[in-house]
Amino acid sequence: MSSLVAQRTMNPPDGTVRVGILHSLSGPLAISESSLKDAALMAIAEINQAGGVLGQAIVPVVEDSASDPYVFEQKARKLLKNEQVVTLFGGWSSTGRKLVLPVLEEFDRLLWYPVQYEGLECSKYIFYTGACPNQQVEPAVNWLFQHQHRRFYLLGMDYVFPRVANKIIKARLKQLGGMTVGEAYPALETTDYRSVIEQIKQARPDVVFSTLNGNGNVEFYQQYHAAGISAAEIPIMAVSVTEDELQRITPAAMAGHYATWSYFQSIDSLPNQAFVERFKTLYGAERVTSDPVEAAYSQVYLWKQAVETAESFETHPVRCAAYGQTLIAPSGFIQIEPNHHVWKSCRIGEILPTGQFQSLYVSERSIKPQPWFGVDESDLRDSALILDLLAEVPQVIQYSCQLERKSRELEVAMAELVNTNQHLQQAKNQLLELTKREELLKRRLSIQIRSTLELETIVRTAVQEIHHLFEIDRCEFLWYNQSEEAARFKLAHEVSAPHLTHRSLPPPTIAVEVLGEILLKLSPLWIDNIATAPQLDTRSREALTDLGLVSLLAIAIYTNSGQIGAIVCEHYSGSRSWSTDEVELLQDVADQLAIAIDQAELYAQSRATAAAAQAQAQRLTQALAELRTTQTQLIQTEKMSSLGQLVAGIAHEINNPVNFIYGNLSYANEYTQDLLKLIDLYQQHYPEPALEIQQHRQTNDFEFLVADLPKMLSSMRVGADRIRQIVLSLRNFSRLDESEMKPVNIHEGIDSTLLILQNRFKVRPGSQGIEVIKQYGDLPQVECYAGQLNQVFMNILSNAIDALDSQSEAAIASGLTEPAPTITIRTEVLHPERVAVRIQDNGPGMAAFVVQRLFDPFFTTKPVGQGTGLGLSISYQIIVEKHRGTLWCNTQPGTGAEFWIEIPISQSAPFLVSEAEAASVPE
Repeated sequence: MSSLVAQRTMNPPDGTVRVGILHSLSGPLAISESSLKDAALMAIAEINQAGGVLGQAIVPVVEDSASDPYVFEQKARKLLKNEQVVTLFGGWSSTGRKLVLPVLEEFDRLLWYPVQYEGLECSKYIFYTGACPNQQVEPAVNWLFQHQHRRFYLLGMDYVFPRVANKIIKARLKQLGGMTVGEAYPALETTDYRSVIEQIKQARPDVVFSTLNGNGNVEFYQQYHAAGISAAEIPIMAVSVTEDELQRITPAAMAGHYATWSYFQSIDSLPNQAFVERFKTLYGAERVTSDPVEAAYSQVYLWKQAVETAESFETHPVRCAAYGQTLIAPSGFIQIEPNHHVWKSCRIGEILPTGQFQSLYVSERSIKPQPWFGVDESDLRDSALILDLLAEVPQVIQYSCQLERKSRELEVAMAELVNTNQHLQQAKNQLLELTKREELLKRRLSIQIRSTLELETIVRTAVQEIHHLFEIDRCEFLWYNQSEEAARFKLAHEVSAPHLTHRSLPPPTIAVEVLGEILLKLSPLWIDNIATAPQLDTRSREALTDLGLVSLLAIAIYTNSGQIGAIVCEHYSGSRSWSTDEVELLQDVADQLAIAIDQAELYAQSRATAAAAQAQAQRLTQALAELRTTQTQLIQTEKMSSLGQLVAGIAHEINNPVNFIYGNLSYANEYTQDLLKLIDLYQQHYPEPALEIQQHRQTNDFEFLVADLPKMLSSMRVGADRIRQIVLSLRNFSRLDESEMKPVNIHEGIDSTLLILQNRFKVRPGSQGIEVIKQYGDLPQVECYAGQLNQVFMNILSNAIDALDSQSEAAIASGLTEPAPTITIRTEVLHPERVAVRIQDNGPGMAAFVVQRLFDPFFTTKPVGQGTGLGLSISYQIIVEKHRGTLWCNTQPGTGAEFWIEIPISQSAPFLVSEAEAASVPE
């Protein structure tokens, strides 16, 4: 019966045969093993395309061992028991291989294992298609020794293969006369190799012999290079770094190091080139092949040949038929030995920056696999005993690794126990601290009540301290409004736990409204668990439970003035048992709050009276300030109005006679020229005039009169022009015809102001004279009150002249030499919507306290009788209030002063503050 079941399993009725593919597709080893799964699937696809095996199509069942040997064992059992696969292809670590061996024996199935390993094993349930130590490790040691690398540092993962391989290396080094200067076995999941690299630096070996696997290779090579160790200084010889890992390592970190395998992708042979081309075509041009990939691919064909030779999928016939099977693989000729291992060549390559290997050494012929180092082939009398002892070596090392792992786990457990004891001690300390904090809370509240009579401050402090001390989800203080029917409780202050900021809590007063007057009647209301509270009726319990409330503690507060309040402690995140000490503490707090509230009410009444008086005083002060401002504006407006009318009237009266004179000058000049021409003709035709004429001519120096009369007329024209310009400047300054806001040329207003003040720029006794430098920008027409803007220019320029004159007088009096007084006027467009006028002098400057009051009404630094203190105040109002602009001053003592005026080009433009203003306005 069992044979029939086995036969039915080996020959499924649907014309297919199921095989298991078991590799790490996640975790640290996935970087190495994922490509092996792809290689096996490629071989199966090729075989199926060629007709399958024994007429059956191969159905691969893929499982992920997740870089965990125990998961490898579990997934192997699943494939053999549940999926009923006829054989397994896969594996990487020796620990996983050894764990799965009992499962293979239980189900009588074969595992085809494609990775190099430590030897000392020959199970009839496993075919080892990777290299033995005598086919990889020993040739690499010999080659290094021949190239003067005698001092070895051994580095490998903490499992069976690296430890056994390193024992073989140490024994071989002892035979050759070399030495081991250090060794390390980091865990498989290790990513930080800095401490190992530091040990390597200190040991100064000739070579690092690495049996690292998977992602550990990527991390180690990168950190090794980052530590400044080059391949020329201390090279690495690796037995488990493949082209797959090299794709993830930077060229500078890997180039120049060595690796030993039976196969490199760079092998220049037709079978290999075809294999690589098919692999890249199927999986992508960026993919690479490697020794384990080639073995995973070739072993599927070896199994196929064995099955076809046996004409059966049963384990025993296939096993027997596999012995002696040969194959021209991408790596070359391979053959299965009866010891379940494969003849292989040994290659040593140097890593190139491209991530490929340049072959430095190839064994002369394929090397026979010797997992027992030849002991099984010797004629020693006790060879069987020696083989049994050698077979125990990997098992002992595995047990040693497990013991070390358990020891580390025990250390972790001990550390956790110590940590638990520390937590217990902390809990004890916290209990003591809680007691101290209760006393501290009482003292704080007492101090707060004595130090402040602010009711809001007292309530806030009490709620915060209770919330912090009790470590609850929410604490509230509410007032009870007896006169209102709806919403009788009103929230005054509440504090919630930070961890509940993203949790949807009900509004603070909802739970209290559900309780209603029960809270006042049963004060203190002490509920550890709402769901079982006997104090509540069914409706209240259900309502509070629906809100998510679990525990509650509330105490009512009654003041002498008749006010009623309540302190409510709520807990939502689990049940909370209130202690008697907490209830008593909360009652003490309530009593102190009642006293504080009474005191605060008295204080609030006194403050209200004082505030009313203060408000009345502020209103009077404000009214006085507004009165002074209005007075200032009236004075200045009347002054400027009278001055403008006076100036305009003078300009008009002067303009009429000047125009009369200027208009007749051309006729006077023409008539004079005619008279002189007539006299000249008389002289030509009557060269000898009468004696009286000759005497009159000599007496009046006729030749001088003829020469000087045109000059006199020309001077009269220049004077008339000058008077006309002055009249025009007076009219521009007064701007009586432009009292409304309209676009004007600002430069004309500045020039008119300068013309009026021109007399003050000249050299005078006690003054060196002032040079005016104009740096006008290309300004558009600006919408403004032209007359008021001219007034601002006049005020600022007059102040600058006064400052320069006082500086010149002081310099002349002291005999010092000062720079020539200058006033620089700059105009520019700051933004598309604003223009700026900057008036700068090189006078004595102003101190900070002066700048702070510069625009205050009636403030002046001039002597009594020389200034009213209104000029800059009015100027500030004109610029800021009338033109929506800004006016400020940049100055320091000894550096002069610069006034900035900014106004919009159009009054409808948006208001902007320039960077210069933000940086320059004094605080």
